[in-house]
Amino acid sequence: MSLLLPTDPFNPAPEVLTRAVSALRQGRVVAYPTETLYGLGVDPFNEEALEGLYRLKDRPATMPVSILVRDVSMLNEVARDLPGSAIRLIEAFLPGPLTLVLPARPHLPQRLTAGTGKIAVRISAHPLIGHLFSRYSAPITTTSANPTGEPNARDAERILSYFPQGIDCILDTGPVPGGIGSTVVEATGEAPAILREGIISEKAISEALS
Repeated sequence: MSLLLPTDPFNPAPEVLTRAVSALRQGRVVAYPTETLYGLGVDPFNEEALEGLYRLKDRPATMPVSILVRDVSMLNEVARDLPGSAIRLIEAFLPGPLTLVLPARPHLPQRLTAGTGKIAVRISAHPLIGHLFSRYSAPITTTSANPTGEPNARDAERILSYFPQGIDCILDTGPVPGGIGSTVVEATGEAPAILREGIISEKAISEALS
């Protein structure tokens, strides 16, 4: 049964963080808030955990999974050869609701990149995420907390309705804004492409690059 853990985003109880970190290290799924939607996190380097996440969401194998990192240093551990365009977007918008598709380092699991040679990376500005990374010093997945094709979850109750089982714990900080998610930009070269316009507008992206 999925466990609901009401959590103060600015001052989470140590036992809540301990439970979440333990779950991630043991290959289980943790639901957590971002500044846009709730996400599902597993250790992206644990292939069994990654397979379980795909099954839980009924996600097609051809769809890669985005990952959440603590900072630019951790981003550079999973992405390589960042073009100037990517660096400008990182400086302008991260941490924040921007997902960057970047050239992947070769050691990343095939399942994570879906064989594309690219990795989608995000640095969240949600206060709870900083506390989580203070205890867990590795990337986690950041796919939306809903079955594939269903509306995105903006609160813990919707996550529980989707996944009464299969999630170790839900870090419940209350409803998040919901609606549109992060803006997704492919920045594998000097001519970035917006794959999905979200909270950050196309105009803002263009201005940051100009």
